[in-house]
Parts: sequence; structure tokens; C-alpha cells
Amino acid sequence: MKSTPSLGYNISVMKVFFTSDNHFFHANIIKYCNRPFTDADHMNFEMSSKWNSVVKDEDVVIHLGDISAGLGRREDQLKELISSLKGRKFLIRGNHDHQTDKWYEDAGFEKVFGHLSLGSVLLLHYSLFTASEFGVNIDSFGCIEHVVHGHSHQTEKPDHENHFNVAVDRHEFMPVEYRKAIPDHLQRSFIDSLIQLL
Repeated sequence: MKSTPSLGYNISVMKVFFTSDNHFFHANIIKYCNRPFTDADHMNFEMSSKWNSVVKDEDVVIHLGDISAGLGRREDQLKELISSLKGRKFLIRGNHDHQTDKWYEDAGFEKVFGHLSLGSVLLLHYSLFTASEFGVNIDSFGCIEHVVHGHSHQTEKPDHENHFNVAVDRHEFMPVEYRKAIPDHLQRSFIDSLIQLL
């Protein structure tokens, strides 16, 4: 990939990651999904450490929803945690992301979306097989060849055809590099479209 200095960063050194469904601060998710953590603090520490072990400040991380859940009155703690996560962060809202766009932007996300189409790749919290259950009009997306999503935490279920699930439970609680999530023939148009967003 060539550099694009006019945009203020170098594409040849920047990496792009996806992740979703951290459920930071959500103690019950440990039980629901059999996560290998003793409590929410342990989970928060391990997932944020794994994030920062692979993501650099100049990298892009597109979070596909449910950054937290069961938050209670810990909004300030979540904001501090999000700010500590490396990378240029973008949020695709999930069903547990209840704060305002401004709140997430103040916490460190550059932009917040309901969904995002980059090239012919759709970034959405849900698979197309479950999106309508949450009021998403899938007919509005146009020509889509591939979907990157989260929402489903089950590790034993295979991905749907033309879908890739980036939920942390399926990827050792770490972000996933985009080349793993998007088929080879769609990667160039995805990156070209992402550059326009940045």
C-alpha cells in the first residue's frame, strides 16, 4: 500500500482492526458466556491489555458494538477505559450502546454510526440473519457482498456465508486484523473507502 501524506498518515504503517462485544464492566457476561475471568475488573484489564498489545496509536479500530453493558453508574470509569485504548476508534452502535454520540466521541471515538458501508462491505452490529429482529431495515443497504458483524458470542457456531463475526469471545478477546475478516478480492475497495472516511 502506498502512503497518502495529504491525509496526515501513512497507509503502509497503519493497520486496521475490528472488534465487538467487549461488554466492559458487565460482570454477568462472564457467567453467560463462560468467559475465563474472575470478575469484571479482571475482564476489563485483560481485554484492554490485549487490545493495546496489538493496536498502535496510528492504527484504526472499528468497534462493531456493545463496548459495554450492565454499566450502572460507572459512565466515568467507562469513559476513562475507552480513552486508554489505543488507535483511532470508530463505533458501530450495538444494542447495549446507550450513551449519546457526543458521549462516545468525548470518550475517544472519532465517529459513531448505526452501520457503515465501505466498498461492498457492510459493517453492522448484527448479522443480516438477526438484524430485522432489532428493527434494522436490511433492504436499505444496497449492494453488499460481505458483512462484518458481532452480537453473537457463541464460539461453536460457524460464520454465516459471506459474514465474519468479530465478537471478542470468538477471537481470544483480541481485535481482529481486517485481512482476516474480509475476503481478499474486497480488501482494496474496503481500504479505499476507509481512507475517504478518515
